[in-house]
Amino acid sequence: MGNNRFSAIFRQWGGSTASLFTYTHLSHDLCCGLLTALLPLIKEGLGLTYLQSGFLLSAYTITSGFSQVPGGWLGDRLRRTIVIAVGLGGVGLSTIAVGLSPSYYPMLLILIVMGMLAGGYHPSAVTMLSGHFEESRRGRVIALHMVGGSIGFSMGPLLGGLIAETLGWRFAFIILSFPAILAVPLILKKFALIEKAAGIMPSRQASGKEPPQIQTGVGRVNVIQALRPIVTILFLCVSMQLIAGIAMSFAPLYLVDKHGVTPSFAAVLVGILRFGGIAGSLFGGWLSDQWGRKRAIFLSLVATGPVLYLLTILSYNAGLVIILVTFGMFRYMTQATMQPYVMDSVPPYLRATAFGIYFGMALEGQSMLQPVAGHFMDIYGISSIFTVIALTSAGLSLVTLLLAKKA
Repeated sequence: MGNNRFSAIFRQWGGSTASLFTYTHLSHDLCCGLLTALLPLIKEGLGLTYLQSGFLLSAYTITSGFSQVPGGWLGDRLRRTIVIAVGLGGVGLSTIAVGLSPSYYPMLLILIVMGMLAGGYHPSAVTMLSGHFEESRRGRVIALHMVGGSIGFSMGPLLGGLIAETLGWRFAFIILSFPAILAVPLILKKFALIEKAAGIMPSRQASGKEPPQIQTGVGRVNVIQALRPIVTILFLCVSMQLIAGIAMSFAPLYLVDKHGVTPSFAAVLVGILRFGGIAGSLFGGWLSDQWGRKRAIFLSLVATGPVLYLLTILSYNAGLVIILVTFGMFRYMTQATMQPYVMDSVPPYLRATAFGIYFGMALEGQSMLQPVAGHFMDIYGISSIFTVIALTSAGLSLVTLLLAKKA
């Protein structure tokens, strides 16, 4: 009885296909999360300045943000299985190359290439998941995919640090590249079997599930026309992700400077925050399937601002830790509800492009705004700027609440 119930739940959450994509996302973000964690060791090993260290970070983050749109565009025109495989394999091989880099400039070039290749993964992966599952399960399977990324980003610094401690930072990059490289044949084999079982010949779209009129080009719209009906919600979600993302990036420094916690314990607290993010992803995906995409999105946006404001006014106690977890929950819940909403709202032949625009705007905007926020923190203090960020997010929550009442 228990096994049957587990099997039913497993199928509701996407079964082996969703589990495979959870692993591929984990392996991808495991590679991408290493640089920030190991940067102090790289700086020391290569004798870099702080400016050069900052350029290494920007080389990947800015290029990765820009590459989401062309990566999505390619995903709508080529077999998505191949685009995903190139993205995963490229990131894995680039990670090995980082570990083998003899000096600063080769590493800088490799990270730019890695960012370009990273744009092939997310738009096509989320689109393939959407094409293989009906709308009633789409929120849950996308949520599982997000959880894989969260685990990968969390495991990267931990495993990377342990390996670097014993073997050096170069071996950390080389060893942790293998899960992404291993994911390539797994995903190629999985979808070759699915296509064969379904009697689908390889075509431009790996899922082969688009209606005939879509495949023949009758009644097509462009991506601007497809996104126009959801542009208001898209703008609100991207704006909130930019603001909340800055708060999350500077959270360790904020906890150290305002509340006097040690840097190591601040890292633990941020880990707790990310745990809330995993719960928020799963809850958001489930809720959007059960309650409706728009209502779940509105809930996450309305709640984020007040929770972030509470984070700035509470003193350091157990309540602050609860608020940290809650903030992480609603931060990731927004993404877990918005991603399936975009997939539901856009024609299948434009899904990867649309996702690339949405994901790239949030990723690129956050990369650009972080230095600006840091500049003002140097001038006015981190507590003051955090308060401004919190009030801005509360204002967005209020706007969302007013729009939700009219919707």
